[in-house]
Amino acid sequence: MKRHYLLPLIALLWVGFAYPTATESVESEGPASFVAPKDKALVVFVRPGKLGKAVYFYVLDKDKKLVTLFKGKEHVAITASPGKHTFYVVSENAKVVQAELGAGRTYIIHTQPKMGLGKARVLVEPVLRNSPNFAESAKWVRETKPGEPDFDKGNKWVRKHQSAIDKRVGEAETVTMGVEDGRTQEEAGKL
Repeated sequence: MKRHYLLPLIALLWVGFAYPTATESVESEGPASFVAPKDKALVVFVRPGKLGKAVYFYVLDKDKKLVTLFKGKEHVAITASPGKHTFYVVSENAKVVQAELGAGRTYIIHTQPKMGLGKARVLVEPVLRNSPNFAESAKWVRETKPGEPDFDKGNKWVRKHQSAIDKRVGEAETVTMGVEDGRTQEEAGKL
């Protein structure tokens, strides 16, 4: 009879060793992923709308090299050195974002499609600290999924359309954002 108690006791002890009850501290992949490193800035391009969901927006740097690409209901985050940066957001048209980025800060750039002739046009609005959409931008980031940029596809598109990109960039409207428009690490942790 004692044997019947021994077997469940051994099984219980084995489960306790195999599956410890203490939990380890693990970094969250949720909100913490939007916290910029202390020595870099994080720039999040977000496209919360469903319109033109399959159409890509391409983000290029000042040298017109592809930085990232994304489509509807997605966001993408890139790290950048503190200082002045130029981002071209390109579709059927282009918009220029002039940004002064600060270390340890997270910036959000809202994009949305607008009906174009052959492809969706892009509307770009940096989220500024004193704007009404500053608080709302946290919802946009949470309600979109992380984009998975296909850089091979994106670079092929950029090479194929380089002359059109140059023309669009030359005609592009410029929007700006400053260091103060970025969320601090503490603020970004709440995204």
